[in-house]
Amino acid sequence: MLEVKRNMMLMLMSLAMPLVAHAAEISTNVIYPKEPAAIAAGSGEVALWVEDARKNKLFGRAVDGEYLVPASDVAASLYAHMVTNLKAAGYQVVPYNSDITNGILVRIQSIEYSASREMIKSKVGVKVALESKMNSSSGTRTYRAVVEDQFALSASAEENGKTIGLGLATAAASVLADLKQADSAQ
Repeated sequence: MLEVKRNMMLMLMSLAMPLVAHAAEISTNVIYPKEPAAIAAGSGEVALWVEDARKNKLFGRAVDGEYLVPASDVAASLYAHMVTNLKAAGYQVVPYNSDITNGILVRIQSIEYSASREMIKSKVGVKVALESKMNSSSGTRTYRAVVEDQFALSASAEENGKTIGLGLATAAASVLADLKQADSAQ
């Protein structure tokens, strides 16, 4: 009887092992929109710094259960995207210095990816929170963006990257719009 119980226990444990094992990971490139953000034209120097302040660097889980992990440094990619938009608006981007009036420190607070399946389509959502500190201000501001999209079956790695990029770009556009407002207030 003891032998049967032991064999049953071993069999149950072997069946439960796949549940304990970690889900697969999908390396995800963040793909930003090609068109520049609609920020007002400006001139002068802007000092920019972007850092990733998230504790958990995962984006979330895809609809099929895999974890979406960044393929590269998210802060560096957001910095490059913001620099491109600032240059397109006429600004000159210089290395960050807290003494420059038009300085912006941006911290990525969260990127939350979610996915669900409904019959033959999947719904994907991304929530982004960026914290920004303008050198010309004593306080910080938090900018939030939520984007959603639907796909037939499961979203591809590229579609996931574009959705995450759109969320980051939307929040970053709000940060840059406030730069122009701060610039005109001085």
